[in-house]
Amino acid sequence: MKTVAGVLLGVCLLPASIYAQAIAYDFSKLYESVSPAVVQVTTEEASGSGFLITPFGHIATNFHVIRGSRYLVVQFPDGRKVKATVVAANPHHDMAVLKVNSEVVSGIEPLRILPEERETTVKVGVPVVAIGSPLNQKFLMTQGILSKVDDVTVLGDFLLQAGNSGGPLLNTDGEVLAINTFGEGNIGGAIRIAALRVFLTSPELLAQSITVEPPAVQLRSVSSMRYPVDVLNHKIENESLDLDAYKFRAGNFSITAVTPVLIGKLQVMHEQRRPPNGQHGRDKVKVKDVNFQDPYYEWHRSTETALDYAVTFDIRPLSAPAKRNLMSRVIPFGKTEMEFKGEFLEFRIYRDGELLEPIMPGRVIVSGSAQKNQQFVDRAHAGSYLYAPEEFMTGTEFRLQVFDARNPNVIHKEVTFGPDSKLVKQLRSDFTFPGIVTANVP
Repeated sequence: MKTVAGVLLGVCLLPASIYAQAIAYDFSKLYESVSPAVVQVTTEEASGSGFLITPFGHIATNFHVIRGSRYLVVQFPDGRKVKATVVAANPHHDMAVLKVNSEVVSGIEPLRILPEERETTVKVGVPVVAIGSPLNQKFLMTQGILSKVDDVTVLGDFLLQAGNSGGPLLNTDGEVLAINTFGEGNIGGAIRIAALRVFLTSPELLAQSITVEPPAVQLRSVSSMRYPVDVLNHKIENESLDLDAYKFRAGNFSITAVTPVLIGKLQVMHEQRRPPNGQHGRDKVKVKDVNFQDPYYEWHRSTETALDYAVTFDIRPLSAPAKRNLMSRVIPFGKTEMEFKGEFLEFRIYRDGELLEPIMPGRVIVSGSAQKNQQFVDRAHAGSYLYAPEEFMTGTEFRLQVFDARNPNVIHKEVTFGPDSKLVKQLRSDFTFPGIVTANVP
């Protein structure tokens, strides 16, 4: 009986074992072979992904990633970051083709596009992988199966989040069958690559763009090192916080120089203001006029960039009661209608007359913070510009310029700081570590 039972058990388990082997995949070799051709695409307003499609430097991505961009760069997995140019766009299929200098992609194998005759292999149940740079991570792979297929799009349970847009969706043979475009919950969506295939098989389109050669010079990136935690703790414990040293006004804009030290001290203050076990605690860090609802603080607190070895200038338009409804000021039970006084366009810093190139210029849409007796009638752009700390360690004059999109051809406001100003002294202090022993200080 035991022998018969064992045989029956083996017969029952055998199909399950074969099925498990049929659906289990090791994608490590696939990732190693294709990931060098996947890039992060960054503009002043968005960050997405892309992938190399020709040995001449053509890179495919989503149109919505690069739409309206003035600043456009791509970064490769090896850390190289270079300028790119848009050479083709198909908004209807949310596709765009970028071009980087051909020298930059020397030695990188472009990804293979699924041939038209193999389109029939794109069907429900097929295993796929997506590669991209979602959120604050770079070059992540997720996997799943196709759940729905139509003539234009595919859906599946491959995880996509903000930043994945424009990256490749590949089959197990390493062929690109779609361009990752959106994610909602546990469902990812991608645009099939028929439109991209048209570009690659058009001699005219290729000939017009091959000669486009953006600069090959490598741009500066955020340092891979993190701000030393032991240094940060030392500064939090031994230095008071003067928010006025970081924050200043430039015309219709409020500017804050955000550093890991500022974020750390504000975080400690925030935690210490919470009543422990129902009782009020004492603040150990001295601070005046700190508003923990400041947008720049909330933004940094919700990301993983707090320990980036960088200085971020956060430029936000000021607000005032809307001119179109002055009577709202005297309505006792109504809300005051508010509007932004500026529309951010560009930010520049000159050190001793030399323009400092930012690591990353950013431009995002902001809404007014909700207040009990206020409501905003509009939205506006704000800026977020990253710089290397060493840019501020030398120099005798720093000129900061803000440009307003409502009058883009003139400087909205210029503010000058010398080495004895509170701002420059604070920045130099935050990135100076005298007498502190740490293995992580550069």
